Amino acid sequence: MKTTQMQVSKPRALGGLRVLWVLGISLGLAGCSTDVTNPGPVQDDFLNDPGAAEAVVGGMRRAMSDALNFLAFQAAGISRELHPTGGTGSFGLGVPIYNGRLLPDEQSDVWDRAQQARWVAEDGLRRFQAALDPGDFALEPLVAQSYLWAGYGNRLLSENMCEGVIDGSAAGDRGVYAERAIANFDQAITVGNATGETDFVLAAYAGRASVKAFTGDWTGALADAARVPTPFTFEAEYYNTGDIVEANRIHHATKNQPYKTATVWGTVWELHTQEWDDPRTAWTDSGGDGDGAVECCGPVPFFVQDKHPVWEANIRLSSGREMRMLEAESDLRDGDIDGAMTILNSLRALVGVDPLPDPADLTEAWSVLKRERGAELWLEGRRLGDFFRWDRDGTPGALHPREVPGAESHLTTQDLCFPISQSEIDTNPNIGG
Repeated sequence: MKTTQMQVSKPRALGGLRVLWVLGISLGLAGCSTDVTNPGPVQDDFLNDPGAAEAVVGGMRRAMSDALNFLAFQAAGISRELHPTGGTGSFGLGVPIYNGRLLPDEQSDVWDRAQQARWVAEDGLRRFQAALDPGDFALEPLVAQSYLWAGYGNRLLSENMCEGVIDGSAAGDRGVYAERAIANFDQAITVGNATGETDFVLAAYAGRASVKAFTGDWTGALADAARVPTPFTFEAEYYNTGDIVEANRIHHATKNQPYKTATVWGTVWELHTQEWDDPRTAWTDSGGDGDGAVECCGPVPFFVQDKHPVWEANIRLSSGREMRMLEAESDLRDGDIDGAMTILNSLRALVGVDPLPDPADLTEAWSVLKRERGAELWLEGRRLGDFFRWDRDGTPGALHPREVPGAESHLTTQDLCFPISQSEIDTNPNIGG
């Protein structure tokens, strides 16, 4: 997790104690060795020891990266950020996703990991509350980080899950995740300010802005977004350790390493990059075909995404650039086409892309905004949530035919959220039969 210029993962220990990193999780500090010793499972009571505090927070960070890793790839197939090639198996986008379906018995990995990211962070906070006096709890840097990870875990669920389930509860409205995310970001800001964790405070403002926008609180979203400078980024970290679990999953599935299960061919981003030479959506023609074949077309060309070019490519969780996108969207909600286009063109200029032509009217401006936001957040696990909220809010402006069901996308339908998984149904007595 980092800003543009520095890593914001900082080694700290609860109560001022220095500790060993014992759970096989890298701190991600520039220049530090990633060699670790993994002792295997530990007793639960060990995690209540103040000396294990860094490891507990490291587990939150790892759980978030793991959840995003699985969700971003599967969601990319539904939103057609990537097109399936017909390759199946552990790193494939299977037939249901090719058709636009997210099925309970095929998405347990996504649901379970996303819930785990939320739970690990919230459970760590419960442990810290039990171990510390209230005054110390409010002044502990690791607490600020923990609230931040709890906020992002809940945001991931809020933007992507169809229903809200918390620790074995009955299914309810997905808005419960947004409520929890905002409450956790609130605390991350409060404790972060008290402890001088400036980078984590900025990450909390950015995360909270995105959740407020998702829930329709645009006044609150704009207030938070304004606090985040454009160069700021906060990322989920991945590593090249020889262990696929710690590597970027989109890279692994799309870089012939050894999989070729998803391609930029057949997506709007193939066309967008051809038209604009946009580095945000860069891809390379491999000269060959992907794994397998698909119903529409047989073997399809393997166009390699270049957004995540290496095993250790990080995935952004929030950025100042996204905050500017929210400001542009708010302008369109107020009918201010010129204001929105000024922002969008300024973001394009930062990456060396020519300015857009003026849209003919507000509806066309919305189409432009939706395309530009997609280019900015490509392959970051955010597109499906955008599709959902724009559909929910009835916003004007069309998505490209390659992004919605029809002949160009080869989607027969399009599920806009992940269902409760079969594993949850089977084990949760408040949901299962």
